[in-house]
Amino acid sequence: MKSIILNLKEKRYKKKGQFLLSKGKTRKAFHYFQNALILNDSTENIFNLALSLMSLFKYKEAEVYLLKVYEKFPENEINCLALAECLLMQKKWKEAEKIYQTLLEKNSDSTTYKKYHMLIQDVTLREKHVLAKESFNRAFNEINNKNLDQALVSLKKAEQFIPDDVNILNNIGSILLKTKKYLEAYKYFEKAITLAPQNKKIQKNFYLVKRKISQKHLNKLIKK
Repeated sequence: MKSIILNLKEKRYKKKGQFLLSKGKTRKAFHYFQNALILNDSTENIFNLALSLMSLFKYKEAEVYLLKVYEKFPENEINCLALAECLLMQKKWKEAEKIYQTLLEKNSDSTTYKKYHMLIQDVTLREKHVLAKESFNRAFNEINNKNLDQALVSLKKAEQFIPDDVNILNNIGSILLKTKKYLEAYKYFEKAITLAPQNKKIQKNFYLVKRKISQKHLNKLIKK
């Protein structure tokens, strides 16, 4: 009976942690994943705790847990990606390159792995990636704290490092849309949809901002 209760508790902690993490409430998510791990040191609970630590920018601590999973399941692609990103954010270039090289060898047609393998070998690009990701992560936390002005500053800083990142562009546009800066938002969504025309989320945002702009202003933007 006791084991059944503990099992239910663990599942509740895990489910709650996953929900909170998806909502950007990383500190609370970490607390629930930690409780789940105390009850059951399963691979899934270890991985979840590592993800919450990465969201809290605690990459060194996250690395410890991701390596535990890697030692048991070196073929696990999702864990490998998280570990590579974790190493990259700590500027452990050689260790991260080794993980990306392994992923590329097993998925030779993957454009994503090719991109990251090339990125990590380029001194300038990898530094820009880390700086952009740091700014983007700060913005994500600021959005969750409803500090949109500061989030916009962080996102525009990230844009300076990687100007063609559709995720950054879409998030900037989304904040501008929320703050009713429709003309500026239009420009960001227009660029984002040019780079990723099949992205449904960007398509939706682009449609929304066009509805908010008068036809007169829209014609002027299109002519530009």
